[in-house]
Amino acid sequence: MQEILTLREAAAFLRCHPDTVKRRARAGELPASKIGRAWRFRRAELDAWLARGGTLQEAVVDRGVALAIEDAKAEVAAGRSRVVSWEEAEAALDS
Repeated sequence: MQEILTLREAAAFLRCHPDTVKRRARAGELPASKIGRAWRFRRAELDAWLARGGTLQEAVVDRGVALAIEDAKAEVAAGRSRVVSWEEAEAALDS
């Protein structure tokens, strides 16, 4: 079972102020999830983030991939998805 940390626990783990952790989570700079009004952090994701250097660029890329996956799931659920060729997908990305 994965260890889930609260905001204060994540701040203690990262050895920084809870306001800093909250601000960086809100900006998508830290791997986090918001459940209601509470932020939650997986210790393993924070460890991996630190191992990669804890950089903004990597966190943003990770968040971008996660958002793209969520968008794709929503399209499939709404029945708006279709199979396209690789060339068609590349052309759509270029436009």
